Amino acid sequence: MRNTRDIRVIRTQTAILKALAELIQKKKLSAITITDLCAKASINRNTFYYHYNNIFEFLDEHKQIVIEDIKKVAEKSKYHSKQVHIDLCHALLNHPYFLSIMLSPNCDIDYFSDIFAAASKVTKSFVAKSTNTTVRGKYIDTYCDAGTNAIIKAWILGGMKETPEEIGDIIWETSSKGPFNLMDFN
Repeated sequence: MRNTRDIRVIRTQTAILKALAELIQKKKLSAITITDLCAKASINRNTFYYHYNNIFEFLDEHKQIVIEDIKKVAEKSKYHSKQVHIDLCHALLNHPYFLSIMLSPNCDIDYFSDIFAAASKVTKSFVAKSTNTTVRGKYIDTYCDAGTNAIIKAWILGGMKETPEEIGDIIWETSSKGPFNLMDFN
């Protein structure tokens, strides 16, 4: 079903993702059956099985789609900027159901670390061009990477209510100025 522009296929994929996002709130991913999923998505089981052998194959396909979208951000970016973070957030915003499934406490698989690794590669490609290759610089890079991932995770878990521009700005400001310089201690 991958990378199609057929509106029927896109609607079916969205219905499956939305249904799975709802079902995973109530039970473990490994306990969700194809019958449960298809009933919730209002699709025929044969439709699901025509394209996928199981739920994990379906999710693996979507993981690859998200990673490809993230890679496109890196390919079009020439240097590290706030815009890179905004573009990354826009890419993630296209996949809210999938990301909420991945972050659910009932999700039995850890695809999210693969997605974070792909997102980290976007920023690491710019850091690799940096002249700061000291041990200190590597630790700072690790700190910024972990902080970026934490902000993105909190944004997704919060329902992605803020705009990609707001989140990109928070990531950029925190990374460039440091969190303590941005906090109000009064």
